[in-house]
Amino acid sequence: MDEYRFSHFDREVLGEDVAFHGGPAAGDALPDFDLPTTSGGRLRRDDLLGRPALITFASVTCPMTASAAPILKALYEAYSGRVAFVTVYVREAHPGERYPQPDDDERKLEHAREYEARDEIPWRVAVDDIEGTFHQAMDGHTNAAWFIDADGRVAFRSLWSNDERALRRGFAVALGEAGRGAVERESRVLPLLRGLGVLDEVLEAAGPSARVDVKRAALPVYAFARLARQFRPLPPLGRSLAAGATTLAAAFLVVRGLMRLLRRDDSRIEVTPPRRPDVMEEDMGSRVRHALTPEAAERIARRGRPVQRYVIERALR
Repeated sequence: MDEYRFSHFDREVLGEDVAFHGGPAAGDALPDFDLPTTSGGRLRRDDLLGRPALITFASVTCPMTASAAPILKALYEAYSGRVAFVTVYVREAHPGERYPQPDDDERKLEHAREYEARDEIPWRVAVDDIEGTFHQAMDGHTNAAWFIDADGRVAFRSLWSNDERALRRGFAVALGEAGRGAVERESRVLPLLRGLGVLDEVLEAAGPSARVDVKRAALPVYAFARLARQFRPLPPLGRSLAAGATTLAAAFLVVRGLMRLLRRDDSRIEVTPPRRPDVMEEDMGSRVRHALTPEAAERIARRGRPVQRYVIERALR
């Protein structure tokens, strides 16, 4: 299996997906394509000319795709009258036993239909070829969103389809309602947190090996996703935020416990406090009285240096 159609997710794949590396930029023409759809028809580049369009990429094993569905459907209700919505089904993000990387067009079409049914997608879903020709021409990101103007040129692009703020900016740019400003967005924190909120259940659906791959490639990510799933009644972002708060609280309790143990150990160490000057002077006098006979002490007091006389006099009081 070639590099594009990997059979196992790894750290290198993760690193490639966090920034744009190429593909058409704002003002560039949309690459030509002619793809089958899940409904049995065809979708071509020319079919999108005449009004703005939003093209997103997806797969049934992609957590970013799963977390994007509610956002995209809400935006579809608001913009479908003025913007055409299209999703292109691409390679599997986390292939597993149930959803392996397709090795023929029919299997890929089957996966696309299962994605469409799971997320209840109301717009057209096209299916890229096995080699991902169109997907790779568009930089090959798992869940990117591309806004195309009425003339078939790129108006705006977002690294993730679940980045609502970026999508709203894209609609404004494509519809000519935005002034000068950004024509792409690569936000990571909130989109990735949304994806992490559904990662574990997506991996479970893909198959056991999908979980193993993520565990090997990014153990902290895997552990965080497992924890986030415990907050399943919440939306994807809410699950991740709750998991993050729980992690911080646990870390705080561990640190607090360690500090208490350290204090307890310190309390067992017997420390002799410094002696007061008057106590030290009294002790010194006692030692002088025991060490010298009265005659010797008086002789030192008469003939000794001033400091010696002072000490002896104080000691003999």
